[in-house]
Amino acid sequence: MVEDNATARTALRGHLMSIANLSVSSFASGVELKAALKKQNFELLLMDYHLGEGKSGVEWIQNLREAGFIKPSTGIIFLTSDRSPQIIGRIMDLQPDVLLIKPYTIASLTRQITNYLSYRDFVKNVLHALDNKELDRAISIVRAKIKEGIPPRLIADIRKLYARLLFDNGEIQRALNIYDDVLTRSDKVLWAQWGKVKCQYSSGQWPHCKSHLSQMVNSSLARDKAFEWLASISFEQHSYDQVEKYLNEIKFSELSLPAAKLKSIAYQKQDKVVEAIDLLQKKRAMHRSAKDRFNDFTFELAEFYLFLAEDAPETNRKESLSQARKLVGIAGRSQGDPQTLQKRDYLLAFSAMLDGDLEKAAHLLEGDYIDNYLRTEPSILVIAAKVHHKLGDERKAGELLLMAKQKNAELQAISEKVMNDELIFSGGERLGLNHDQAIAINETGMHLFIEGLFNKAMKHFYDAFQLSPTTAAFGLNLFHCMIEADTHVYRKFNLNQLQEKISRLSLNDTNKTRLEQLALLAQEQAL
Repeated sequence: MVEDNATARTALRGHLMSIANLSVSSFASGVELKAALKKQNFELLLMDYHLGEGKSGVEWIQNLREAGFIKPSTGIIFLTSDRSPQIIGRIMDLQPDVLLIKPYTIASLTRQITNYLSYRDFVKNVLHALDNKELDRAISIVRAKIKEGIPPRLIADIRKLYARLLFDNGEIQRALNIYDDVLTRSDKVLWAQWGKVKCQYSSGQWPHCKSHLSQMVNSSLARDKAFEWLASISFEQHSYDQVEKYLNEIKFSELSLPAAKLKSIAYQKQDKVVEAIDLLQKKRAMHRSAKDRFNDFTFELAEFYLFLAEDAPETNRKESLSQARKLVGIAGRSQGDPQTLQKRDYLLAFSAMLDGDLEKAAHLLEGDYIDNYLRTEPSILVIAAKVHHKLGDERKAGELLLMAKQKNAELQAISEKVMNDELIFSGGERLGLNHDQAIAINETGMHLFIEGLFNKAMKHFYDAFQLSPTTAAFGLNLFHCMIEADTHVYRKFNLNQLQEKISRLSLNDTNKTRLEQLALLAQEQAL
């Protein structure tokens, strides 16, 4: 358990020990928890929301999950005395197993913990399969248990788990059916609302997704997150003025790190570089007394300066590189965490590379923590790929870009995913690696298409066409797949837009004939 108040921590520990035969470790901060997770695993985490001036309990769980410190099977129970809809909404976004509002009674604590332990015992084989990345087996076990019959008090928990497993396994429509069924009974169930949004987004039904999100902005529990989602979808559609508009709806002090970063990039895309820097500087200054948050924003501002330098002529990089190095030095000072040291050294190596000092860049990559990519975030993997490519290791650069793509697919925060996608695409384009990756992705899509798995194939064809937008064959494959799946809209394309985009490409006679045939098929389907 993580609770910054020593008295509350002692009292809670005593209550827990009286409920069941539990082995309890207690920590005063997320930093202490992270240090412990490097050495051992916990089956259940009880997190207070407010943990002093540093990151909140929600931010710590998000960061630890993304870095792979928390197993998929780990249970999450949140404690908070803050009843504001905004805070409750943020906690519920994580889909914790239990939320306890302080002051709680011993009876309510006992009831909730006991119920969670019963649930955990009921699905222990499912959780074990999840930790071993055996998703099909986990789903099979849940289906068998549903057939056998589920205790009434566990039905809601099992439905939530089953929908999550189906979604993770790419069975989007089945997951959506569960969320829709839950919402038919009660349209206020937040986990089902977010589950439905994620299904609509993943299946490419962006108009439906945006419509649902536009309703959710009226809920005090979901308002800020819904605006962040709407901004993220607009970012993918290159509507950067809309990104700015949606994120202006969130109070500046409440902008999350990913949302602030998204807004700064939207400013940059509109040639508002001064506004972008000012935004990140103000967010950084807000957290000067909270070291972890301050360092996060310091690193983000350093990255922003580095990307400005990368886009500038070599003769006009000095000021941006100087600012970046200064910021990396501040954030990386007195750090013992290997992940932070790796981040610091890759950013400094990138700076040296942009400055033309390849010897210094190579020297900075000599740390024994540099090649441990288990917990490296996608944006740093992209920077690492650029550095290794410049140093002559093209194979490693390709591997790091692929790793960035795989890690990014596992992230939960939509704003982080869309920003990383942009970085991965532009990084691959600079290094000349996108087309080869697109060929491999398209090949997988072809196998799925032949098997009749059109929805899964569609994502591969879309990704291939995004990576290599001048390759007509990839666009034609996506067009064909959308027709076969009877899907008029997929992500940022409808059939008419896609047809028009393909027709503007350089087409050989075979591709022209194929486009004409598919256009006729699309017309027939529309009738």
